[in-house]
Amino acid sequence: MLVEAETSVVAMAGLMCCKEKSEPSFPNTLEGFGYEFKDGKMTNMETGEGFQFVVREGDQTFNQRHYEALGEVVTEEVYRLLETECKLQQLPVPCDAVESEPQTFVFASEDAFTNPEKLLILIHGSGVVRAGQWARRLIINDCLDSGTQIPFIKEAKKEGYGVLIMNTNDNYRGVTKGMGRIRGSENPESHAFYVWDKYISPAKAKHIAIVAHSYGGVVTTALFRNKREEFKKRVFAVAMTDSVHFLSNPALYKDLIKVSCNWVCSQQPLDTPCSTSPLEIERVSAGVKVHELTSWASISSIFKFIHRKLEEVTGSDAERDVDTNSEMDTGREGEANDMDSDAGSRDVTAATGKGGYGGHDISDEEGDADKGKDGSKKMKTTE
Repeated sequence: MLVEAETSVVAMAGLMCCKEKSEPSFPNTLEGFGYEFKDGKMTNMETGEGFQFVVREGDQTFNQRHYEALGEVVTEEVYRLLETECKLQQLPVPCDAVESEPQTFVFASEDAFTNPEKLLILIHGSGVVRAGQWARRLIINDCLDSGTQIPFIKEAKKEGYGVLIMNTNDNYRGVTKGMGRIRGSENPESHAFYVWDKYISPAKAKHIAIVAHSYGGVVTTALFRNKREEFKKRVFAVAMTDSVHFLSNPALYKDLIKVSCNWVCSQQPLDTPCSTSPLEIERVSAGVKVHELTSWASISSIFKFIHRKLEEVTGSDAERDVDTNSEMDTGREGEANDMDSDAGSRDVTAATGKGGYGGHDISDEEGDADKGKDGSKKMKTTE
């Protein structure tokens, strides 16, 4: 019996050794995989062709692992572009982490917390996507413009917004005894709450806009519930793209509904009104039928929406200033009858001239990965 037991242990050890040897090892750089981004598209450095999913014919498991490992490298490449091309900086979560503690980060522009007027927050969907990404499979199979948040960041900065990029899916880090949850980022919602409290709430911007894709809509509705009063006071526009949120009690969300719009998958032309349930966020067509493409396809309409909402808010601010100044003028006239009769009119002109009425013109997620150029079908991946 002892001999049999020893033989069994040796056999098991041999199997484990073989298994360890069979685990593939992949490069940790984009160049190591033989790819580069050229004119915004990921291309083979030797052939100039796009991404090829099939690396080993007939070995679907290896090909999928290769794709996933490449995806991790792409994430690091996007992080690099956020810093070098968009001039964003990493900020730690938690912000008071000790050296040995698991932590993640968000990205923010240099003026994100000092810009006195405007801040734009970007929230991606669920799955493998990280800060700066809408859909990893689009980055790999299509281009950086469609798959990343970079075009939104550049447009926002051009329009004078500070920018903050959430990283809601980064919830774990390897620790001595396995995987440890990150304090302040235990799940997407807790990440958003923490980032709001530590970074967004102290920011000086009076007006905050949010762009949220897919599950990012769920995160946004959770933010509204959790930070209701400050959210109502400061968030003037919420642009969702094919959001998967559900408002269980719409009456509680009326202040969110009135500042929001959801661009959804549809074969109708961009901005065509879509069927919207009563007391729901307005739904309009993104002009595409692919979930992951809705953000990129809607970018021009999203910024027009944000511009319009900002004009509504700044116009209201100016009207309040006018009313206040008029009341003050009336009071002063009661105390001193020798004041110029047109003093109130001059104050109204000054208040309006400060820019009130005119304003300014201003996951991968759920879904099959694209087929490679060889036409082969890839395994299901997440954004």
